[in-house]
Amino acid sequence: MSASTDTGPPPSVRRRRAATAGSLIAAFGGFAGFNLTLSAMPAYAVRCGIGPSGAGTLTATLMAATLVVQPFTPWLFARLGRRHSLALSGALLGLPCLALPAVSTLPALTGLAAVRGLGFGMFVVAGVTFTAELFPPARRGRAIGWYGAVVGVAGVLGAPLGIALARRGAYALVFALAAGTAALILSGSLGFPRTGAAERPARTRSGRGKARRGTGRSVRLMAGPLLVEAASTAAYGVVFTFLPLTTPAAPGALLAAQAATVLSRLGAGWLIDRYGGRPILVPAGLATALGTAAGAASHTPVLLVGGAALFGAGFGAVQSATLVLALRAAGDRPEGLGVAGVAWNIAFDGGTGIGSLAGGPVLLLGGPPTLFPATAALLAVVLILDLRTAFLPHHGNTEAPPDD
Repeated sequence: MSASTDTGPPPSVRRRRAATAGSLIAAFGGFAGFNLTLSAMPAYAVRCGIGPSGAGTLTATLMAATLVVQPFTPWLFARLGRRHSLALSGALLGLPCLALPAVSTLPALTGLAAVRGLGFGMFVVAGVTFTAELFPPARRGRAIGWYGAVVGVAGVLGAPLGIALARRGAYALVFALAAGTAALILSGSLGFPRTGAAERPARTRSGRGKARRGTGRSVRLMAGPLLVEAASTAAYGVVFTFLPLTTPAAPGALLAAQAATVLSRLGAGWLIDRYGGRPILVPAGLATALGTAAGAASHTPVLLVGGAALFGAGFGAVQSATLVLALRAAGDRPEGLGVAGVAWNIAFDGGTGIGSLAGGPVLLLGGPPTLFPATAALLAVVLILDLRTAFLPHHGNTEAPPDD
């Protein structure tokens, strides 16, 4: 009997597995550090004497820098390649954390937040775009679900830990851990090949014009889901920035939210591949709004934690549904996937920044009973508008029938 000549999976499969593993490692590192600092920085800002509005300003600055760099990420990815792009994002996220213990003024903290925002902007677009490129449309919902679940696990660990360490005044440890988790992004980048993006064929002027028109149409088709995404992440910015400042039950509530998000992302991915994103988006958005409103129950821990779990369950499903709807509106083309990844992340980060920035003054004026229900009402209104628009004649459909 001759010896077996089986050498395992082909090189293309091995490369995809390595890239998938690298993407998930990087996702865990990047979002663990992000949630760690996001939950600890409000208390650090207050300790430094810049108050709740200053805390909101730091988060808004980080998200503004994220928004600034995101439109340029396809150009960066094409020139640096996936590996170097991820590595650079990890360096920009991690290195400023080493300087944070030495600064306490608003200008210095804002500058470091801006640098971290540039890294975060590259990182989040890379995670979404690279994951979408690795899998065919019929499996994309589940792939995004797994990616989102890893992101959620990072939040389960990062957010409560950041609050707990901040309450003990262990800010140096918070920032050291954030730098260490950013190093996981560099480690994950090694799973991608050294080569840059494939060279795109040259286009004529008419070809470039056609491509621009196609991009514009894709953006119009995905506008509704992206507005829902922005409104849901505005709620996310409000909940995660200001809940730690309004209730002693915040660590348990944020833990419940993150745990529910993990389970929701996994389940929603399977449901989206089977039924499509639109049937999932409406109930998920309503759950997110109700969970946000429960933040007003700052003196009722049971209701607060239950509402946070409902928020997490809805929020996780909204993320998966809106992303899949955006990817399908863009079409299964590399440049289309890149546009969808950038647009979706701009909606995510823009919404988070708006919620963090606007939430501070609203909290000072009306307290939790005003801030959280008002945020929930905004999300509900946007969800209703998107639902109406989706059924207007000749509006177009952002969703192809789900694959069997």
